[in-house]
Amino acid sequence: MSFTPAKTIASRQADTHKNLKSIVTKHLNTEFKKPIAAYSQIAFDSFYLRWLELGKPKIILDSACGTGESTRFFADQHPQYLVVGLDQSAKRLLNDDNKKLADNGLLLRCDCTDFWRLAEKAQIRFEKHFLLYPNPWPKTEHFQRRWQGHPRLPSLLVISDATVLRTNWKIYAQEFHEALSIAGQAATLSRFEPAVPITAFERKYSLSGHELWQVKTESS
Repeated sequence: MSFTPAKTIASRQADTHKNLKSIVTKHLNTEFKKPIAAYSQIAFDSFYLRWLELGKPKIILDSACGTGESTRFFADQHPQYLVVGLDQSAKRLLNDDNKKLADNGLLLRCDCTDFWRLAEKAQIRFEKHFLLYPNPWPKTEHFQRRWQGHPRLPSLLVISDATVLRTNWKIYAQEFHEALSIAGQAATLSRFEPAVPITAFERKYSLSGHELWQVKTESS
């Protein structure tokens, strides 16, 4: 089978977004009032019931998990945890490989940012929170669609002390790291080389020779 290398990120941005500090500061001091989508509420209620049924175990959250490969990996590696994978696409989640998901795994279709807000309101903390290769939204005007520029960044920051973000775009990693710093969270930013790729993007970017970057809060 032939292999088509992944394209590198193309963006007019040569550095972190010029308005990063002001936008992040605004979001940290402003309540985001967009209503929770009905399907996200249903997903959260399903998660909460499963969590109670299992006796409230520690939880690993895998946001925007795509096809669920990383969620399956974490569930296999951590059988004592409830591992929850979230994605907005039912098509990505409904694949035959997810029939192999361990009993401690749960895949849910929802808006990740809705789920974060609901978890915050329910005072649920995640032992680890993974954000693996998010959509980079490389256009400068789309900064507020990136996790570090999103209005629900405050919810992301409070639901776990151990957040891990990976990306093949250095600027994205730098922005996320800077947003954490503005919010008063200590984190490390470094090159990352996976021993075993755990997502399709991680595998393709590695095979394509891309530099991979990781941001980890200090508790990760």
